[in-house]
Amino acid sequence: MIRVLIFTFLAYLALVIASLSDCLGGEEEPRKFTRGSWAAIILLIPIIGAVCWFVFGKHRPEPGTGGSARPNNGSHGPIAPDDNPDFLRDLDKRLRDNDRNKNDE
Repeated sequence: MIRVLIFTFLAYLALVIASLSDCLGGEEEPRKFTRGSWAAIILLIPIIGAVCWFVFGKHRPEPGTGGSARPNNGSHGPIAPDDNPDFLRDLDKRLRDNDRNKNDE
């Protein structure tokens, strides 16, 4: 019985810590209330407050923004090598040059 209580308490503590860190550490403004109000709700209403944060308070990206809540200001982050056409073109050229050098030998 003690183990179940300890596990339940640790699960609750993990949920509270996760929701508080998400609430207080995010860059986007939360929905419905301010960060302080959400922190109070999370701390004062056991379990339900943390669940409400994830359901109602956490900022969600608008549909059609590519999964990011940040506005697209024209600056793009790093591109993966297999998505970068310049990298693929250069790789293809190096492979062809490598094959030519092997055939010449």
